[in-house]
Amino acid sequence: MLTARPSPLAETAAEVREVAMRYLARREYTETELIRKLEARGIDDVAAHSAVEALASDGLVSDERFAEVFTRQRVERLYGPVRIRMELRRKGVADDLAAAVLAEYDEQWYRRAEDWVSRSARGEPDQKERARLYRGGMRRGFTHDQVMRAMDRHRDTP
Repeated sequence: MLTARPSPLAETAAEVREVAMRYLARREYTETELIRKLEARGIDDVAAHSAVEALASDGLVSDERFAEVFTRQRVERLYGPVRIRMELRRKGVADDLAAAVLAEYDEQWYRRAEDWVSRSARGEPDQKERARLYRGGMRRGFTHDQVMRAMDRHRDTP
């Protein structure tokens, strides 16, 4: 005979904290993401909020730390500021925090766009190739100006 599993809503605060800690052991999460993960698991929203709040006060979950790590990883993978800002917003990072973290890379965006264009370019930089590079650069999250300048520098490079 099968025994009924206790309702996930009946979990204690210690159990909720333990579940959250297991998630955090794998990677950084924003507070919003962690709450969503806990609620998706069937944990009561009040218990999820209080557990995440306690973890945040202990310094174990931090939106600022998440934003810094996430942004650094995306910058290294040659994503632009527009896309990174959108992804941070989707993950629950406040706009002012995202702007502050992205500001650390302000001098690098043009160079990163140039790196992306040089890696992605194939063949002669004719109109068709420039259109392909432009679309790709915009999808990667670079601004119009960043993509255009990167393509111009690539064209001018022997």
